[in-house]
Amino acid sequence: MSFSIDGIAFQAREETDLRWLAPYGKVFYVFDQQSSGNLCFGVEGPYGKLFVKYAGARPVNFAGRPEDAIITLQNAASLYQMISHPALIPLLAHGPAGEGYAAIFAWRDAPVLCPTPPDFTIRDRVRRLQMARSLKMLDMVYDLHAELSALGLVAVDFWDGNLLIDFERDEAIVCDIDLYRKRPAFNDRGRMKGSSRFLSPEEYTLGAALDEATTVHAMGALAFEFYGDNQERKAESWFGPKALFPVAKKAVSEDKEERYPSMRAFLNAWREGVRHSWLR
Repeated sequence: MSFSIDGIAFQAREETDLRWLAPYGKVFYVFDQQSSGNLCFGVEGPYGKLFVKYAGARPVNFAGRPEDAIITLQNAASLYQMISHPALIPLLAHGPAGEGYAAIFAWRDAPVLCPTPPDFTIRDRVRRLQMARSLKMLDMVYDLHAELSALGLVAVDFWDGNLLIDFERDEAIVCDIDLYRKRPAFNDRGRMKGSSRFLSPEEYTLGAALDEATTVHAMGALAFEFYGDNQERKAESWFGPKALFPVAKKAVSEDKEERYPSMRAFLNAWREGVRHSWLR
């Protein structure tokens, strides 16, 4: 069904009361295609530009129950509060809203690396950047995940649709860690939620443990999105610094035991590869 708010049209399965948004300002964008169960809004008003996630509606691409989406968003708020990092979008406030729950974040004027539906225009633009600029972006994301891993979190449902690319500041910002899990964590779905380009083998195996090696795999897949072919992952299609290919390849090993055992070990190897590349 079609609806509108502040003149912006959006789709949802049924009408929902959004009057609670008014004090935050005027809606200038609606993200209505997410499968997360959230309707998301760009709002500008007395608090500046905000990004608002709202659980409690029935988005068109969400077949679950609104009450489950509410619980997920409530739990997610505690994850954002665990860490402050320049590569993570800051959570400003959260709480009950309307018939559901809302989380309010700072807005970044930056495109998503791979939006929904898939469009690789931004990824291709990243690939054309001077290498130092894109390496800086990746290092930010990797450093964030090393710190999240140290806090006991596993990256679940990480993909390039969760990454904002700020070309003016040469920054990559993670905007969604809602489904990250605290260790010990296990695959309770069979095929875990996420893009097949990023899922590790254990994320297809019911009952398998999800740990730091799972996060390492996701970060290795991101390297191939930046500098290679994330389907075949062969040296022939790698155009990043040569010293980094074996690091990325090891990170996405099918066998968990062959990957880096921790995000810190992966990050150290990656940074050593970057230093080696600059010294040559």
